[in-house]
Amino acid sequence: MTDLTLELNINSASDLEYVNHITKMNVYAVITLLGDRNIQKVKTAVDRYGGSNPNWNHAVKFSVNERLAREGRLTLVVGLFSSRILGDKGIGKVEVPLVYLLPSTNGNSNGHGMKFATYEVRTPSERMKGSLTFSYRFNGAAVVSGPVHHQGPMSWAPPSQHGYGPYPYMSQPPPPAGYGYQGPPQYTKNDERLANADLLVSAVSLLR
Repeated sequence: MTDLTLELNINSASDLEYVNHITKMNVYAVITLLGDRNIQKVKTAVDRYGGSNPNWNHAVKFSVNERLAREGRLTLVVGLFSSRILGDKGIGKVEVPLVYLLPSTNGNSNGHGMKFATYEVRTPSERMKGSLTFSYRFNGAAVVSGPVHHQGPMSWAPPSQHGYGPYPYMSQPPPPAGYGYQGPPQYTKNDERLANADLLVSAVSLLR
């Protein structure tokens, strides 16, 4: 499969957890594409006005290996941070397996083919608080009906008694002697003489 280009626009976040005790939050986002050897990371500008409802409208492009994406091995991670003089503090993050964003026949898109998505933000304490909205599109990907799920190899079933299944059907051999089947009848010379005598008697009877 080919390499794709993922175009992202990190639009905004809303109702984020307030991690500053006194000052107003100045929020920025760090966008990372994980799973490939070459980790790609981009940082947005700091929104100094929105507080817990920041707005960035930040565009970014990532190179994507389509095979890894369809196998579910690439993850888009958007981390949200509050910029502070004494050290930035994490607000939360959104993690999306890239396979869920691959082109499909469903989804809401604008006239330029950008699709919009909104995900809940998970805080460092593993609580869901706030949401993140972004738009995206892939260049160079074929449209499919949805994410591709790869199924592991199926195990082989034992052979069926009726000949169905992965193994060829084999008819049962005749049972050995002593189990109701004695094989074809065996004739002796004495049996032949008796049979000939019976035939002679039958012929004489007909002549009479």
